Amino acid sequence: MNEDEKFEKLHEQFEPMIYHMMKKLKIYKDKKEFYQIGCIALWEASLRFNEEKGEFKSYVYSYIIGRMKAVLTKERKKQEKENRLMTVSPQEETSEDDFKHLLSDSNINSISTLLTSNQSKWLKAYCLHDRTPSQVAKDEGVSISAVKGWRRNAIAKLKKYSSEDFLEIR
Repeated sequence: MNEDEKFEKLHEQFEPMIYHMMKKLKIYKDKKEFYQIGCIALWEASLRFNEEKGEFKSYVYSYIIGRMKAVLTKERKKQEKENRLMTVSPQEETSEDDFKHLLSDSNINSISTLLTSNQSKWLKAYCLHDRTPSQVAKDEGVSISAVKGWRRNAIAKLKKYSSEDFLEIR
C-alpha cells in the first residue's frame, strides 16, 4: 500500500471526526476551507505521530481541533482589528500599528514637525522603514528603552491631534 492509499484510508476513517469538530466549533461559514484545514491537519498529524506518546485517535483529535481553533482565533483578531481601524478616532485609544496605517509617506515629514528630533527619528524609522525599537536603538547608539520612550511620547503627542489638525499641517 503506497502513501496515497494509506492516507485515503485514514481520511475515510477520520472524516466524520473532522465534521464533528466543525459542528462542535460552530463553523457555519467557510465550511470547505475548514474541511481542508482538517484534512491537512490529519495528514500532518499522521506524519508527526509518535506511537510511544499515546493513542493516534486522541492525538489527531487534538491536532485537528487545535488547527481549526488557531484559524478561528486568527480570523477573529483580524476582524477585530479591521473593526477597530474603521471606528477609531485620533482621540480614542490607538496603538502604534494604527498610527503606521494612518500615516502616509507624504505626510510623515510634515507631522514630524510636531515631534522632538528623537521622536521624529522613531516615527520615520518605524513608518517608512519598518524598524523595531531595538533596530533603531542600534542605529542611533542608544538603549532600547530610550527608543521605546521616544515611541511612547510620540504616540501620546500625536493622539492629541485630530485628523483635521493633520490636514492643516500639510
